Amino acid sequence: MSKKFSLVKHALGYYEVTPKPSIDELNEYYSKKYFQQNNSVYEQTYSEEELRYFNVDAELAIKTIQRFSKFSKRQLLDLGSGEGFFANYFYKQGWKVNLVDFSDDGLQRHNPSLLPNFEQADLLTYLDSKKEEIKAFDLINLDNVLEHVIDPIDLLRKLKNHMSSDAVLRIEIPNDFSPFQSLLTNMGCIEENWVLPPEHLNYFNSSSLKSLLESEGFNLLSLQADFPIELFLLNKHSNYWKNRSLGKDAHLTRVLVTNYMAETNIERMIDYQEAAADLEFGRLLTAYVKVAY
Repeated sequence: MSKKFSLVKHALGYYEVTPKPSIDELNEYYSKKYFQQNNSVYEQTYSEEELRYFNVDAELAIKTIQRFSKFSKRQLLDLGSGEGFFANYFYKQGWKVNLVDFSDDGLQRHNPSLLPNFEQADLLTYLDSKKEEIKAFDLINLDNVLEHVIDPIDLLRKLKNHMSSDAVLRIEIPNDFSPFQSLLTNMGCIEENWVLPPEHLNYFNSSSLKSLLESEGFNLLSLQADFPIELFLLNKHSNYWKNRSLGKDAHLTRVLVTNYMAETNIERMIDYQEAAADLEFGRLLTAYVKVAY
């Protein structure tokens, strides 16, 4: 972690970087990251198993939200759309999709057919300029965004104010400062390598995410945790933090196991992931919420 930053614990339980960078500083950072020639943050190609893995993420979302809502409009707003795999799956299922991100680099590389549905914009600026349009969306996807923004509470409040009463908000974030990570650090298996300012400015686990969502007036429908890839850190022969050459195999294991579970019984996989979230055991957390009235 840079000496410029330190961490403080918010009253709601999550950790945040202090001092926070300014909007201009953050925009400059991401401009350099996303737009430098020949320095893409995205992979050039993916294997068939990895492509299936991306689709499982979207398939899980559809199966989960079907438990709570029946959508007539079938419209998705994907904020922080990245390479577009999530939105592309919905598009192929007949949904209307709108994608928003800082850059179209990943989308051009992997899902260029969705470029007509894409808007390059700062997310907060987009939300302020599209207040009425946002009410039309059945599902709003916030995938690995909340940890990056300067003020996550402000972002959630804007979303809540713009969402319809039937809309579902899907939030995916890293599961950081979890009890399992505490076990790993106490055993010397890893250091706090997930602390990555100025890119990651906020750090949530199951408990703090629930507290944040409840405090901002959201009703939690489902909280799920994905494959616990950090379990490899307990074994010296598979600790990919101490031996970075092991990271690819750990990732491949995550991909294959996730695909296996989805193909076996995706409904039970949702149940399994909800139990994993209760146990705070998984690298990523995905919350599905509606505005509480």
